[in-house]
Amino acid sequence: MQNGKAWKGLRILLGITALAIGLLTMWGALVRTTGSGLGCPDWPLCYGRVIPPLDDIAAWFEWIHRLLAASVTPLLTLSALVAWGKERRPDLYRPLFWALGLVFGQALLGGLTVILELPPTMVAVHLGLALSILALTLVAAVRAFAPWSAHAPHRELSSVQPAASAMRWIGMTGMGLFALTLVGATVTGSGASWACRSWPFCEGWVVWPDDLLGRVHMLHRLVALGVGLALAWLAVRLATWRGISRGIFVWVLTAFVLYLIQIGLGAINLWMGFPALLNALHLGLATAIWAAMGIAWTWALGEAQWVEGIPEETVRLRNLWEPYFTLTKPGIVALLLVTTAGAMMIAQGGLPPIVTFIYTLLGGFLISGGANAMNNVWDAELDRRMHRTARRPIPAGRLGRGEAAGVAVLFSVLGFLLLWTFVNTTAALLALAGWIWYVGIYTMGLKRWTPQNIVIGGAAGGFAPMVGWAAVTGRVDPMALFLFALIFFWTPPHTWSFAILTERDYREAGVPMLPVVTGARPAAFRAFLYTILLVLLTLVPFAAGAMGRIYLAGALALGAWLLFLAFRLWQTPEKVIARRMYHASNAYLFLFFVLMVLDRMIRL
Repeated sequence: MQNGKAWKGLRILLGITALAIGLLTMWGALVRTTGSGLGCPDWPLCYGRVIPPLDDIAAWFEWIHRLLAASVTPLLTLSALVAWGKERRPDLYRPLFWALGLVFGQALLGGLTVILELPPTMVAVHLGLALSILALTLVAAVRAFAPWSAHAPHRELSSVQPAASAMRWIGMTGMGLFALTLVGATVTGSGASWACRSWPFCEGWVVWPDDLLGRVHMLHRLVALGVGLALAWLAVRLATWRGISRGIFVWVLTAFVLYLIQIGLGAINLWMGFPALLNALHLGLATAIWAAMGIAWTWALGEAQWVEGIPEETVRLRNLWEPYFTLTKPGIVALLLVTTAGAMMIAQGGLPPIVTFIYTLLGGFLISGGANAMNNVWDAELDRRMHRTARRPIPAGRLGRGEAAGVAVLFSVLGFLLLWTFVNTTAALLALAGWIWYVGIYTMGLKRWTPQNIVIGGAAGGFAPMVGWAAVTGRVDPMALFLFALIFFWTPPHTWSFAILTERDYREAGVPMLPVVTGARPAAFRAFLYTILLVLLTLVPFAAGAMGRIYLAGALALGAWLLFLAFRLWQTPEKVIARRMYHASNAYLFLFFVLMVLDRMIRL
């Protein structure tokens, strides 16, 4: 039972744990801004000693940070064990055990950060883990106090929906805030704080500088502007939203007021030359804003779980992030990232620079995931009429169209800005062109109008390898165009085999996919013709001298395999054959890019 001294003790313990993690995160900001991250050059000891030298201030800053980190582990462990053993509260111990797992990962990453001398990207990941640990602990702490439960007996079922919607909007704004904090950490860690010496623009009226550090700095300001607008809208929306409790509104308003102070503090920081303590206060205030949004989100989640005073047992963490992740169509995104990574490795002749590799894939995931999310928004009514798609987040009611559109815009903008800032302009513009082609040309236009929709619209997938190629070379050359053409001719047989498999769904939804309009056999015949063109196309790089004998042997073997399956589908256009063709085409594309990478690395 949740009463008595044990329950009160758990509440106090969770409160202390959350405060300790918040203090640890803020002290970490002080360590970074004072340049004390390498105050102890070794790990886990400091200058080979348990206690650092008394006259080394930087070492003491770092040592205290490690001491706070060490205190968090037993506090989290004790909290999780009490919630699990004495109180039997899965809604408390699950997030605490997740947080505890991240703590061990955080300790390992902290050691690597010191050993590798604080690379900016790793510092940002280190901060991201700290914010995640704080958020998970706050979820447990706020649930333990359950401030919404006192009003639950007087609430009606109709008031649950506003709380659920508020939770999702707060969550989306929180994602933007999380991204902003990570970019801010990258600014500090990379030395980009000094790249722009005026405010709000960079060096007079320059909006987007040419140098990398200037772009990183302005990326932080642009994301800050977007998050500020989102927070302002959210505060006004909650103030006028019927059915939203005062507690949720107060915490969001607190976050917004702190954010306004944060903006002013950022400008003052710049004008005063980034003094260490003021800079630490700036980063510490970011932690406080994150905490306020975490409390508001958990409160809204708690209200959404209560119906006439009866709480649900728990909402698993998977159920919280799964709708957003599913919205991006991760299977499609994974295949796009395979072609992007493959193109980068082909262009480089091996593994490209790791920072370029990571940011290209991260930016590609965000912008392609955003495009897929926008596809889900536009096609929500179609998805409701199709058995295969009826369980997607919007038709299933797990997300509203407004929330999904917000996620789509957030992911797309962040992806574009990451590519523009950390990779190059060519890669960013190619990714944007792919987004426009898929969302504007295919989703909003061709899909409902013509059976040739996938032939023209499917070319959107061809932009992914061109992004990867441009990320390494900075340009588009004949090999990049070949990769685009490869995807262009691969898409129709891949998609039409799937359309034969799901023809009934498309027919009932009124989507004029080729098998719906012509029947399965004519569609399978055209898929076979495109497969012939695809196999002939794959011989061009060898004929042009761009690929060697390993490539030729593999291309012929893979092409013969796919041609055989396409021919079988034409002769026997049944669902079982269509399923084999569909899965084989996925494997074909993956293996083909692996083949090209191997040929570039091992030329015969």
